[in-house]
Amino acid sequence: MNDDMKELLVLGAGGFIGKRFIEMYTDDYDIIPIVSDADGKNPDLSNYDELIPIIEKCRSYAILNLAGKSYHSTGDDGGIYESNSLVQLNLHEALRRLGCNPKIIFCSSSAVYESSTEPVDENTPCMPVNSYAKAKYIQERVALSYHPSHHVTIARLFNVIGPFQNENFFIPTLIRRVLQYRKKEIPEVPLKTLNAMRDFIYIDDVCSAIKVLIEKGESGGIYNVCTGDGISIEKVIEIIKKLLNTPELPIKTADDHVREGINYQVGSYNKLQALGWSPAYDIEESLKRIVGEEYGG
Repeated sequence: MNDDMKELLVLGAGGFIGKRFIEMYTDDYDIIPIVSDADGKNPDLSNYDELIPIIEKCRSYAILNLAGKSYHSTGDDGGIYESNSLVQLNLHEALRRLGCNPKIIFCSSSAVYESSTEPVDENTPCMPVNSYAKAKYIQERVALSYHPSHHVTIARLFNVIGPFQNENFFIPTLIRRVLQYRKKEIPEVPLKTLNAMRDFIYIDDVCSAIKVLIEKGESGGIYNVCTGDGISIEKVIEIIKKLLNTPELPIKTADDHVREGINYQVGSYNKLQALGWSPAYDIEESLKRIVGEEYGG
């Protein structure tokens, strides 16, 4: 380890984004990874008494907060609110008590915005529609309530994709079902709807954006992390069909729109671009990398 390296505390280091960020930037920071859970194996960051000794020991240059449950990882609405908001609150209260003021980069979600066919920027009104989105919005308010006393930067992540993502997310679910169809395990591919548009962003682009925000993000600033390209679900299916060599694919949809969530969403990353960042991967390259790394395609 280089003694001149800046120490970076990563909360939620065992998650999809945390693991990849550490892989990419282990030579850039002295990274202190904290894997969190509430089953006793690792620190429960929603418990103030378990969090404060971690903060006291590290005294980091910056803290990247990726901790908290997602909409896809739990059906417990109360747990979503508790894990996201309490971790943020405990973090700021621990810093206040210890009298230290590292940069704090907190990853929120584009789910806080309402559905829109026009690109949404950071000034677009927030209209969270499900429990996960509402919990993230509350977490943002908690974080910003400590600004300017604490240096807080918020990254609103759009639809993150990448190899080895949790299978409950859309892209891995779709790929798995296409492969099941190819093996004749299912007669058709069930999907909620085809009538949706998303701004999918590759995991490496997300991590590079976070690094820029660690170094350059303004305190109190909110930044969209997205590609600026809205991709229809139908286009995603066509790309995956080609990558998996499946020209014919019967689809069965449950509805003509997303019932609890966002039908159409694309973001604007002009604010982050002003800091020198732009995405490196489009949807075709992103999906090609996912299929190649996971399935050797």
